[in-house]
Amino acid sequence: MSEKLEKPIFIFGCCNSGTTILWEALKKHKDLAGPDIEGQDLEGLPDLMKHHLGKATFRLWAHPKFKLNYYVDETDYNAEDKIKVRLTYKANVSKEKRLITKSPADTLRARLLQSYFPDSYFVAVVRNGYAVSEGIVRKRKYDPDRPEFEGLFTTIDEAAEQWFRANTIVVSHEKFLEHYKVIKYESLIQKPEEILFSILDFCGLENADFSVPEFDKHRNKEQISRLDDYEIETITRIAQPMLVHFEYPVLNRKLKW
Repeated sequence: MSEKLEKPIFIFGCCNSGTTILWEALKKHKDLAGPDIEGQDLEGLPDLMKHHLGKATFRLWAHPKFKLNYYVDETDYNAEDKIKVRLTYKANVSKEKRLITKSPADTLRARLLQSYFPDSYFVAVVRNGYAVSEGIVRKRKYDPDRPEFEGLFTTIDEAAEQWFRANTIVVSHEKFLEHYKVIKYESLIQKPEEILFSILDFCGLENADFSVPEFDKHRNKEQISRLDDYEIETITRIAQPMLVHFEYPVLNRKLKW
């Protein structure tokens, strides 16, 4: 099997930020293909490319108590691991197609991935921290896509830390990743054609005959409405610097939403 793999596209961002809907939309492009599961779940990858600490770190991989176990960069380069990663991804892309894959936790692995794929392209998705934190708590309790992880009790503090730390790393990558684009979930769902076409252009892909999907435009409001005043204030206390950085409204009480 040839290990040639040109200009792969990696999508990442904090969990619950919209990486899946972006990935599913872009995979419909005639020149793109990739696995049907998250890249980190593919068989054959070395441990440092997977959730090797088990389900306790599910959706909390950037939290301070787990981050240092998962964060890797170009200094972690290993020739044997490079071959494993390249062959694993090559086996999951159709012939004559360009790889596109997504793994939220690749937020912590992007610099290492760039050392393995020097011509890679990265797209990070950022979403409102209040909505994401609500989703993390809820889906750690029960995620219909991963029922085997049911019952992971999570505080709103932990969820907010996850969002804050993950997006701090998203920002830091601007200094290190050569082909890197950050988009906001809110822009994607409100202006899907504009945002998707901008991503295709960034990746050097044509937009002719590309089908632009419709997205649910109400999820942020629905999820934030589930938060009580304590949860709103806790998220604000922990995540405010990144909320401000990405120009999200800083809330003090639910009634102000």
